[in-house]
Amino acid sequence: MNNTTECAITMTLIPDKQRLDFWLNHFGGVKGWTTFEVVIFTTMGQFCDDYHGGWWEYCTLSNGGVFIYPDVSEEALTLFNMHNGNEAEVSCEAAGIVVCLILYSIWSFQTESEVMCDRFYQLREYALQHAEATAIFHLID
Repeated sequence: MNNTTECAITMTLIPDKQRLDFWLNHFGGVKGWTTFEVVIFTTMGQFCDDYHGGWWEYCTLSNGGVFIYPDVSEEALTLFNMHNGNEAEVSCEAAGIVVCLILYSIWSFQTESEVMCDRFYQLREYALQHAEATAIFHLID
């Protein structure tokens, strides 16, 4: 048997009708959760010169994790992390993973929330198996 297939974490897009409760359902117990969405949008703009807003997809992971990513017309986005000087061209999904991982980490320290730690490690697990794992970890390292 192939353990990689058995352990693969799958991603599911959230239907539109469930988007309104996404943040409350997954982060409701975390101090400041109502600001998470706008901070993610703003951070994407800081990391990507070509991002100017747009529709975002909301995702759950089979391991309990969650993240969002911009669904924009560009096939790839160039992200630059001003904190470590690293740059990479990634898909929109990978761009969302990068920004969410960085912010989940920051918020886990700021809020001292176990939920934020869980969300970080759940998303990190998914990122490790992602086709763009090398670029994702280059950007967040």
